[in-house]
Amino acid sequence: MYEVALVLSVVCFAAVVIIFARSDAFSVFHPLTYYSLFHGFIFVFRPIVAYFSDFTYVYRAYHFIPSDSDKLTVILAANLGFLCFAAASLRSGGVAMRFNRDPFTDQERDRLKGAFLWVAAICVPIGAYSLARVWTSAATTGLGYEGMVRDAATGVYINTTGNGYLAEAQLMLATCSAMLAWLYRFRLLALMPLILFVIFRAGTGGRGPFVTALISVGLLWLYEHRQRLPRLRAVVLATVLVASFGVIGDDRGASIRRAITGDSQSEIFAYKREDERFLEGMDFANLEYFEYLVYAVPQRSGTHSYFNDVLQVFTEPVPRALWPNKPVGAPFTRIFLFDYGNPVGMTKSLPGQGWYSLGWLGVIIWCSLWGWVLGLIYRRFVESPQNSIKTAAFMMFLPIMVIAYRDGELVTVFRQGLFFIGPLVLWAWLARGLGIPTAQQARADAIRRRRREEEVLEPPAQPLPELADLPPAVRRRRMALQQQ
Repeated sequence: MYEVALVLSVVCFAAVVIIFARSDAFSVFHPLTYYSLFHGFIFVFRPIVAYFSDFTYVYRAYHFIPSDSDKLTVILAANLGFLCFAAASLRSGGVAMRFNRDPFTDQERDRLKGAFLWVAAICVPIGAYSLARVWTSAATTGLGYEGMVRDAATGVYINTTGNGYLAEAQLMLATCSAMLAWLYRFRLLALMPLILFVIFRAGTGGRGPFVTALISVGLLWLYEHRQRLPRLRAVVLATVLVASFGVIGDDRGASIRRAITGDSQSEIFAYKREDERFLEGMDFANLEYFEYLVYAVPQRSGTHSYFNDVLQVFTEPVPRALWPNKPVGAPFTRIFLFDYGNPVGMTKSLPGQGWYSLGWLGVIIWCSLWGWVLGLIYRRFVESPQNSIKTAAFMMFLPIMVIAYRDGELVTVFRQGLFFIGPLVLWAWLARGLGIPTAQQARADAIRRRRREEEVLEPPAQPLPELADLPPAVRRRRMALQQQ
């Protein structure tokens, strides 16, 4: 039965992708593109590899064995979530990508360069200091964040000695480096901040932020050249990035740190076992994580969370230093997953979070809601004037969704977006304070000037003289023409 489900999963995925590819909305700028890549790799391709390779690492690490029914439920629920997301996103965002650029938007971007240099002067030093702290922590502990302690009941890592905002401030470097590359037309010198950020962030063992920055730069480049889909070279580059994702994770960036600092005595924290099979590790193990959720909820927990995790959006912004008794994870927690195993480092994914919240109905609600909202955001951008700051925000927002699809929680968008989008909010505020004209204002001024020039160049026509006032010869010609 499970084998049949795997085949049906391939058929379902292919059918949705074909329908999407034949629609006007198909492009690299649509949120369904990213969810299709996520679902296709995590819940279609990898389960086939796991079946034939007999993956057991996560089961042994988590201390559980899913039943055949649990495995079948996961495949069916993941595909149900994919169908709901696709239908909702195409319903709310089923419009073709348009590039609403003109000379006024290009001129606006040039005017905004100076304002963004001020933003970079504020954000880059803070981000660099944050990245240096993460680098040092990764070199000494292998974790990348000092002062992080795992709560025994929930498995959530909490910051006990530092400030979470400062620890995450290095994410602003992704935005600053991507914007500098775009504002200065992707010249080699403009790409240097991005290259440095990728190298040093990879040296900490973290991969998500620099992958987000690279995808954003790629989207901005495609937008600049009015291309809806990347060329073959970009696809090859993306494949290399996926491969590097796993390589960097094997030693948590220790090899890069050694190459840069020359410290051959620093310890390499190995996270990959010698007998680990291809794709068996925890980086792409959302299939097994979902199986653990089905194994635990509601079979052993006796209840669901009923979307209680959404409330974490309201408690997350408060630093633990100001709220010592702040709830770990979501407030009013109903389920403690560590009561049924050892799910360290687990991410739920969108359909997994839906199941955790309300079973089959939760999968339908959660995936449909995400698809509808993201499709609506896409439509609003496509149909808008697409000024420079709005375009930058959309291109930085899209890659965050890859992490959100993996985590499945709304708080991920808030936690990541606060630092990825924060410099752009500061940019917009500074541009308004400096009185920099927007593209819409410049366009309206140009229309008004053109109308005034036309009024000067074309004076109002004088009324024709009466026929009786004309000379006799002219009067006879006019009368002859009127008779004809």
